[in-house]
Amino acid sequence: KTVRIGDPHQAIELGFALLTEDRKLTGLFPCLSVMENMEMAVLANYAGNGFVQQKALRALCEDMCKKLRVKTPSLEQCIDTLSGGNQQKALLARWLMTNPRVLILDEPTRGIDVGAKAEIYRLISLLASEGMAVIMISSELPEVLGMSDRVMVMHEGEMMGILDRSEATQEKVMHLASGHRVH
Repeated sequence: KTVRIGDPHQAIELGFALLTEDRKLTGLFPCLSVMENMEMAVLANYAGNGFVQQKALRALCEDMCKKLRVKTPSLEQCIDTLSGGNQQKALLARWLMTNPRVLILDEPTRGIDVGAKAEIYRLISLLASEGMAVIMISSELPEVLGMSDRVMVMHEGEMMGILDRSEATQEKVMHLASGHRVH
């Protein structure tokens, strides 16, 4: 189904969620707590008549921290004191709390340690197996080949081709990425 999206609010209403490439610049609110960062995308759903349903929000954030294995001393902890992997998982929790149908992950493992990468991969696989459409944008070829059912290769903003998992090899992807089409 083709949709036209005019703004981020409309995209969220349509079931899209985007984990941005640069969590520090465009994802995190560094001076805010873990909970405040996590609740950002759903806060309006828990506010009405001038009051915020704090208990319900806290329960949701605690549940997401457990599910995503976010390691933090407390939800009140300033998010910029967490490791890169835990910051990324908290941001991922923010968007999963919107119950998206399409999750777009732009460089989801950039700047995080091997253990956090494995947890992110596990979560992506779980979400996909549950029927969520996951679009992962990555410049790490082994990550792309290891995680994808299909690989769309771009070159200078143009789609060069789509490869199924069975035909996606490093050579074919690099051939397309250098601006050549598959024959």
